[in-house]
Amino acid sequence: MFILFISVLFVSLVYLALAFLINKDNARYLLAGYNTMGEEERKRFPIDNYLIFFKKFFYRMAIFTFISSIILYLSFEEEMVIMLWAIFQIVPYFYFIYKSLKY
Repeated sequence: MFILFISVLFVSLVYLALAFLINKDNARYLLAGYNTMGEEERKRFPIDNYLIFFKKFFYRMAIFTFISSIILYLSFEEEMVIMLWAIFQIVPYFYFIYKSLKY
């Protein structure tokens, strides 16, 4: 169980790092899709609005990851916790992709 909580903590910290470290200055190098746009496309892309959405999503994912693992741990056996937690990590990305399409 110790490895599970280390993994959860690591993933939460990665999500927090994404939320806090990606900014307008380094997005040109770090954001997939944005880094392959031409200069004209970048000028038209609402990077400020997208980064607000991006940061909020990953900040919430960091919190959700940690809290969901605790709730799952208290509710289920270890194998089920791992499986459900993995599913809980995947499902929000469908929302992320759907909402990102408007940008």
